[in-house]
Amino acid sequence: MSRYLTTVLAGLLMAITASATANTHDSQFVMSSNGRQLTVDGKPYLVLGIQLHNSSGFPAILHRLAPAIARSGANTVMVPIGWESIEPREGHFDFSVLDGLVKEARAQHVRLALLWFGTWKNATMSYVPAWVKRDTRRFPRVIDADGHPIDVLTPIAGASRDADAHAFAALMGHLKQIDGRQRTVIMVQVENEAGTLGADRDHSARANALFDGQVPADMPDAKPGTWTQDYGVRAPEAFMAYYTARYIGAVAAAGKKVYDLPLYVNVWPRQQPGLLRPGQSSPSGGAVSWLLPQWKALAPAIDVVGVDNYDTNVAPYTAIADAYRIKGNPLFVPETGHSMAHARHAIWTVMRPDAVGISMFGITDDFASGKSDWKSSPMAVNYHLLRRAASFLIPLRNAGKVRTAIEERGLANIPMHFDDVDLVARFGEVRDGYGGPRGQGNADVSGRVIAAQVAPHRFLLLGTSANVKFAPKLGTMGHVELLTVEQGHVEHGRWITDRLLNGDETAFGLIFPHDGTQLMVTEQVIQ
Repeated sequence: MSRYLTTVLAGLLMAITASATANTHDSQFVMSSNGRQLTVDGKPYLVLGIQLHNSSGFPAILHRLAPAIARSGANTVMVPIGWESIEPREGHFDFSVLDGLVKEARAQHVRLALLWFGTWKNATMSYVPAWVKRDTRRFPRVIDADGHPIDVLTPIAGASRDADAHAFAALMGHLKQIDGRQRTVIMVQVENEAGTLGADRDHSARANALFDGQVPADMPDAKPGTWTQDYGVRAPEAFMAYYTARYIGAVAAAGKKVYDLPLYVNVWPRQQPGLLRPGQSSPSGGAVSWLLPQWKALAPAIDVVGVDNYDTNVAPYTAIADAYRIKGNPLFVPETGHSMAHARHAIWTVMRPDAVGISMFGITDDFASGKSDWKSSPMAVNYHLLRRAASFLIPLRNAGKVRTAIEERGLANIPMHFDDVDLVARFGEVRDGYGGPRGQGNADVSGRVIAAQVAPHRFLLLGTSANVKFAPKLGTMGHVELLTVEQGHVEHGRWITDRLLNGDETAFGLIFPHDGTQLMVTEQVIQ
């Protein structure tokens, strides 16, 4: 192993060792060179997730989907569990669903992330128990601008907050009892896309009095004055964010006090096509990017604020993602789609330094039935490339030694610059012409490449639908000679060579098929 790679790995190991508990099985965030890194069982972990559909968090469904989950290549299954499922009567808890989910996940050798559908699910109250829905005086709803109640519990109600926190703490306590040593469940999402749809804010008499009063002193960066004086036209969204963050912060703190697992929230981002109208185009009160620092301060028990990012256009996708990658908040995309565009963006996402990972929402019918294999799913191709390679890549990624090349329509030749050598990813058929050989683009725009510098003159390449060429740095003479090209895979953090490539397989660039491959390349510059 090179001195460079030894230093990178040793630095990360020291950070993990210093923060690790005595328990061999753990999941936690530890400090790394750039921020915070998710670790599981004392090792860096990259979430490659697949989320079950909303009302599918039951053992029988998880069991039925086992073949599809295995085909997906996912290492983490995101499983919803509704408040109504565990507390059908107030104070009477039934954890049989949770017990069955953990048992089934262990049988499938996958990790779980639990999605707590409590007060909020997609900015409504769909999954609260019937006894909460019936008692509108004790658990009041948000009142819209016309004076009508909507299907959202108001975040200013202490009784609703306390009931949710009590249920969540009970869930976490039982989870610790059955899974505290083995850690099948590695993280928990607190609520789902919290906020209010159907109103810009709560217009009840109590809410109006609070809105017309002074902004609370614990609202970060607030100035003395009323909400409208301080925030202008954005006051309703800021008002709802303050109370929603404090509410969820209390729920999260109650659960973490019982069982200290990584907790996160997911956000329906404010950046939507067309008009921006909080409460209509996106939930009002969620951890939208302009209020992210306030949310982080008001809900400190939440480890990460993740952004659900379904955009298929590269510019808005990366802009949304970058808005959530701030100091103390590593990038995490808990929900994305299945398309080729989402798969391309996923490679970019997971290779951001300290990124927690990504998860695709739902299992398609064709995939679940077995009519389609993993090679037909762009996200599954990603997962099969990354699942075993992630532990090898993460230290290099966090050290700034990884580059990505992502094909976009009209963008088929993408350089990747390193200190001593340059690479270019060429997508589609490579044709000679003015300026030399260039990729013409894939019809399905499927090209994506990860290049990681393992050591001086040695690179791990993972990719699909691409042709990669090495070149000397601009301004230097000579050419790059490929000493060895090894096709293989990563096993338990070590590179395993399956065969050596040469001749026709390397003379015209390094070729990555549609279903992907992994290459370890050693090169030298000939002057």
